Amino acid sequence: MNLRKQLLVANSRNNADIVLAHVNAHPESLPELMACFFSDEIKVAQRAAQVVGDIGRATPASLKPWWNDMVDASATPVHQAIRRNVTRYFSELQRPLPKKLEKKLIDDCTNFVADANEDVAIAAFSMAFVANRAAKYPKHAQRLERVLVRLIPARPPGFQNRGRKVLKQLADIETTE
Repeated sequence: MNLRKQLLVANSRNNADIVLAHVNAHPESLPELMACFFSDEIKVAQRAAQVVGDIGRATPASLKPWWNDMVDASATPVHQAIRRNVTRYFSELQRPLPKKLEKKLIDDCTNFVADANEDVAIAAFSMAFVANRAAKYPKHAQRLERVLVRLIPARPPGFQNRGRKVLKQLADIETTE
């Protein structure tokens, strides 16, 4: 199967499932999917992002060879789906990350939260990523806390809800130390 052509058929859950089933049945096609994910073609990258997100949730280790490239792609995405799926993947990842990559992600995620124009989902996944590493990086956690206190009143309800939960999570970490 030509994954690029299949991704261009439709922007639907059904089409994403067709591509996902193919990649699951033919793991050697994962590099082709990742090439689509990193493509400059907006539709191709957007639609590949959904499949990459599904693969990341099902088999997180399979994306490890592309971690650095994924973080770079999320910094300047051709479509917000790239950033959303990358931040979600890393916020849910239970594996240890290389320190340099982890620090870059913490900085990027804190900046995503601080950007008033950022999508709520991206901000929420970013909050989770930083908050889950608060004990390891207390200065970054404090920066996130300051950003949240400042932004919560002016942001949409989804941001406010997640922000309050993250502030509580950060406060709980501080009280246990």
